[in-house]
Amino acid sequence: MHILILWISLIFSPGFQERNQLIITKQKVLVQGYTSLGKFNCDFEILGKVDTLNFNSRGTQKIMEFQIPVKNFSCGNFLITSDFRSTLKADEYPYAKVVVKNFREKSGKIFCHLSVNLVGKRLEFPDLMLEKVPDGLSGKLILNFQMLELTPPNKFGGLVSVEDQLDLEVVLGI
Repeated sequence: MHILILWISLIFSPGFQERNQLIITKQKVLVQGYTSLGKFNCDFEILGKVDTLNFNSRGTQKIMEFQIPVKNFSCGNFLITSDFRSTLKADEYPYAKVVVKNFREKSGKIFCHLSVNLVGKRLEFPDLMLEKVPDGLSGKLILNFQMLELTPPNKFGGLVSVEDQLDLEVVLGI
């Protein structure tokens, strides 16, 4: 009888049950690009906005939506930051919009539908896999300037050029 009670208490304890919820306290977007001189990193982070994600919930699914002021991206160097903002046409398209929805867990992996609206182009990623990282969830994808109908910038008559590939990472942190 004691074994049965112990077994039931273990099954219904919070540590044993599958965790279908995550409290998000920050959203971060990281962009990594490559030039003929090396790589550059630009990022934007929203802190203090608390949200709860439910996985595999029945009924209405949670939608996380955030707008990123393109002029708030920081690349660690004012020249690179200025070129980055100029390339993304910050004056014409002052905001990038990111929508993350349809969170679901399959075979221990978390997937979502990611939509990115940047420079007037909407890109859809319906089955983006999110990796569990120590401080939350991370989704990575590769974009290129062609997808956004942009031309990679170059400087000094082509001596310094930016490669077509951009690595984008969306982090939903706890």
